[in-house]
This record gives sequence, structure tokens and C-alpha cells, in this order.
Amino acid sequence: MENNLKNDGWGLDPDDGFVGHVGGLWRRATNGETQFAFIAKDFHANRNGVVHGGMTMTFVDRAMGQTARTVSGAIRGATISLTHQFLAPVRIGDLVVMTPEVTKMTSRMVFLTGTAFVGEAPVVSAQGVWRVTHTA
Repeated sequence: MENNLKNDGWGLDPDDGFVGHVGGLWRRATNGETQFAFIAKDFHANRNGVVHGGMTMTFVDRAMGQTARTVSGAIRGATISLTHQFLAPVRIGDLVVMTPEVTKMTSRMVFLTGTAFVGEAPVVSAQGVWRVTHTA
């Protein structure tokens, strides 16, 4: 699947922090928007054999946080609030894709919403607020 993603313009952001421990995230820019994705691997599984909700929440947090920093031009961002509604289980081997949407932006806050999909099926919906910082 990784080769297909690369051929479709995706790049892996492996990260040297926490996100690196969960396998990194894929990212690509299309039509002025940035999409994020992850491939559900065995180590993402919970006791029920599907992707642990914590992985899905980590994915959403990172996708929305990076979007908040990018659209605001900030050098840092911090999650203030993030809510999730789980809509369907993610199975091992699935590709989960999300395109976060900014709903409001001030000089210090970015409000986002988004739904992650496996194919055409929604798996999690989320809304969040990020505080952004433009100075070191």
C-alpha cells in the first residue's frame, strides 16, 4: 500500500516524537487542501482486533494541529479542546484519510472540524480548537 500512496502523491512524515511511535502519518496537498492518512497496522489493534480509538484520536489531533499551524503561519500550536464521535470501527489494513477544515480563525485560536474516512465510509468525526503561537 505504501508504494501506491507514494505514486498518488502522498509522503510519509515519520516524526521523531510520539507520532513516530505510532508509525508516522501520510500527507499530501491537493486542490489547495492538505489531506492526512494512516495505514492501520497490527500494532494499532485493541483487544477486539480493530484499531484502538486512541490511535484514531492521535491521528485526528495531529492532522488538525498541523492544519492549524499551517493555515495560521504559526510556529507552534497546542490543542485546547478536541472532541470525537466514533462512527465505525477501523480494521487492520484500512487506509484512514482526513481533510481537516478550518471553521474560524483568530490571531491566537484556530477552530477546526473534520471527518476521517475509510474509502467512502466515515469512521470518526471531530471538532477542535488550537491555540497558535507566532513567536519563538
